[in-house]
Amino acid sequence: MRPTLRYLRYRVSEASPLLIPVAASLTLLYIIMSVIAWGGPQSLYAVVSSGEVAFAVGLSLVTSLPAAGAAVLAGIPIAYALSRYRFKGKNVVETLLMLPFAMPPIALGASLLIFFTNTWPGILLNNIISIVFEVPGLVVAQFTVVLPMVVKVLKSSFDMIDVKYEAVARTLGCGRLSTLFRVLLPMSKAGLASAFILGFSRALGEFGASVTLAGATRFKTETLPIAIYLTLSSGDVKVTVALIIVIVLIAFTTLLAMHVVSSKGSGRADAL
Repeated sequence: MRPTLRYLRYRVSEASPLLIPVAASLTLLYIIMSVIAWGGPQSLYAVVSSGEVAFAVGLSLVTSLPAAGAAVLAGIPIAYALSRYRFKGKNVVETLLMLPFAMPPIALGASLLIFFTNTWPGILLNNIISIVFEVPGLVVAQFTVVLPMVVKVLKSSFDMIDVKYEAVARTLGCGRLSTLFRVLLPMSKAGLASAFILGFSRALGEFGASVTLAGATRFKTETLPIAIYLTLSSGDVKVTVALIIVIVLIAFTTLLAMHVVSSKGSGRADAL
């Protein structure tokens, strides 16, 4: 066999595994573009002119950002304890923490609704903050859905850092809390950023738990997913397509940012 043909066969066989993710991504792109093309210029005009679209975008950002931020803040001590400590029942604790991720969102939302309306701690919190069928309920629902994912990402990030770095800091006089803030968290910047971005993108698309706990009221608890549901139910397909365009653009941007941050973090880890 000629060397040139042998080289070409080698290159083709080497590239063949790439065809699967490329084909899958192109299929998804075709579906999204077909929806946008079907909507036509009228959908793009609806993005600019519709007050409902603007309200849904604003409310989604106002609720998703604090939900993701709170999940990261709460996830840091949880992930740190799971990563650095060994204790009896650890598997059970991790399973319970991951349970909201495995539950159907509507079942999770119904559980939250029952908690805030039929238990004394929930009723007390609801009287203080007004969670049920209100905007804070969106943040609570998004936070509950996002937290397990954030904890998982942060724990994986902490697991990748050698405990020897912390041991050296301890020998130099740093306490455990000081070591966490001065050593572990700075070395986990990429993981922290990825956890926040992934949590934000998931919170942005949350529907089931949100609509069950906070309701679906136009210009009140109308996030992007809830707006899509309401406009499609009312037969306003053009605005529905406009909302789909907006949420796809935001989700694509945030997920692309996550991949960029993760790749930079991997490069720094390799350098170490």
